[in-house]
Amino acid sequence: MIEVYNAITNIANNIEKEVFTNYNNFTTVGKTEKEIQEAVNTYCSKEIEKEFTHIKSIKSIVSQDRKELHTINEKGKYLISYVAIDNIELLDLNFSLGTIFGIYEDSFEAANLKAAIYITYGPTFQLVFASKDEGVKYFSNEDGEFIQQDSLVLENKGKINSTAGKNDEFTAEHRALLDNFFNDGYRLRFSNSLALDTHQILFKKGGIFSSPSTPSNPNGTLEVIFEAFPIAFVIELAGGSAIDGKNRILDIQNPTLLQKTPIYFGSSSEINYVKETLN
Repeated sequence: MIEVYNAITNIANNIEKEVFTNYNNFTTVGKTEKEIQEAVNTYCSKEIEKEFTHIKSIKSIVSQDRKELHTINEKGKYLISYVAIDNIELLDLNFSLGTIFGIYEDSFEAANLKAAIYITYGPTFQLVFASKDEGVKYFSNEDGEFIQQDSLVLENKGKINSTAGKNDEFTAEHRALLDNFFNDGYRLRFSNSLALDTHQILFKKGGIFSSPSTPSNPNGTLEVIFEAFPIAFVIELAGGSAIDGKNRILDIQNPTLLQKTPIYFGSSSEINYVKETLN
């Protein structure tokens, strides 16, 4: 696992430097916004796959964009899912964005998650590592080196209310849920980057993120293997909970590479309230 972690720190430094520090290199004259985003995404994916190619313990990797399993070493044991750039549409707004990794053993089942890692770039250049052995740790980057800081643990209750989706498509139940949190003094904090919204809840030690089922997306929008499993893994190890509205995210069985889910995650008080309200 240390080899995988080291590879991810190399990936983080390369992407921070080439994409977030030197973003103008991608904005050559005549390129459209979509072409710039595609160029950035291609660069990030190549950097990720290049670093992982040298690690014998990795069997296969798969990206959220392509969803094609790339086998590196048949004798390896780890399967890695990754989101190269989380919500790349926000790249030109000078936002902090992130990369998300799920490290599985043998198959893409939640029970086989050995670690989850996400990186936040830009103004907040940090790395969060979660494993059952070590809990949730974060590392700040200082001159290209990741320095370990405190462990991240959620309190029972927070004050952040972060919700994704189209307001005009929210059910009456979900709208009432949001209103009740706001009436209780919760603050709206939503970046539309899953890594950053997760990071904010962890650093503020509590709160709730919600991405509900809507008419446009009845099965939710978060991809189970690439997003929901790794983030739920991090949140649970920090002492919180993650559900689809009723059931635990990490209890989803036999997920496909295309499968999506609604999600509610955060500190235990908020998630218990979601269960009581929606059920």
